[in-house]
Amino acid sequence: MFVTGATGVVGRMLLPQLRGRGHHVTALVRRARDADRLGDVDGVAVADVMDLRTLRRVLIGASPDVVVHQVTGFRSTDCASGMQRTAHLRTAGTENLISAAVSAGAHRVVAQSAASAYFPHGHEVLDEEAPLWTDAPGRWGAAVRAVEAQEEALLTCPDIEGVALRYGALYGPDTSFAPAGRIHRMIRGSAVPLVEDGGGITSFTHVEDAAGAVLEVLADGESGAYNVVDNEPAQSSEWLPAYAHMIGGPAPVSLTREQAREQLHWLTVHQLTEQRGATNFRLREAVGWRPVWPSWREGFADLFGLWPG
Repeated sequence: MFVTGATGVVGRMLLPQLRGRGHHVTALVRRARDADRLGDVDGVAVADVMDLRTLRRVLIGASPDVVVHQVTGFRSTDCASGMQRTAHLRTAGTENLISAAVSAGAHRVVAQSAASAYFPHGHEVLDEEAPLWTDAPGRWGAAVRAVEAQEEALLTCPDIEGVALRYGALYGPDTSFAPAGRIHRMIRGSAVPLVEDGGGITSFTHVEDAAGAVLEVLADGESGAYNVVDNEPAQSSEWLPAYAHMIGGPAPVSLTREQAREQLHWLTVHQLTEQRGATNFRLREAVGWRPVWPSWREGFADLFGLWPG
């Protein structure tokens, strides 16, 4: 196995699970000093996914059967720049990785994608056949088009089996929902309100379940896109007050849509009022995957030490 994004929130959860199942793991890092954060792996490769020549060299040297692509650009606290960098990594970065994987003789590439990219109309909970919102405005439109381009490159390459895992809102250790994370700070500071009836729907994915889904599709399941989300899509009117209560924060204030548009970025208003959720039915049927944390309620309670298990 060859893993990019190995020091990210999913990568760090995934590496010990891969080793635990007996896989030979080579982890990719951008800087040699980042290898200290990896834990127990069989090999470390140093390269940037944007550098095709070096990437091809290290992949050929590792000679993996499967490449797992978990790179994002959200290390920055600036969400806008993180979204922009992630879009670039999902287009040019994925193309480079596929090209290098083919050169190295890999037969499958498993890549992180996004369940938040669906067009926000129709059924409240959408499956993988629902259209992506490629004509969305601003940076979000560019981000969704990057998802589309990544998945097209992944699923149309004749030389590899491509699998796109569409994660929901990632939470768990070291994520933005964890203590001191960006969303945690915002909600404690009353910076995330309830907007009108709070009808926007979020599908959550614990990082442990994201890693578990990768394990299940390494050798099983047809090429395609799969939603990796929990069993309980939740309106913002449900999860936001519950989360605020769990972290000991104030109850979210209520705003009209007009007030929210004056105070918040339009994407935040969209997520709180119009976003649709996703169903995990296809992945459950294809490979028998089941989330360890079937509900965000249990997962958040565990994250904050409130879950009896």
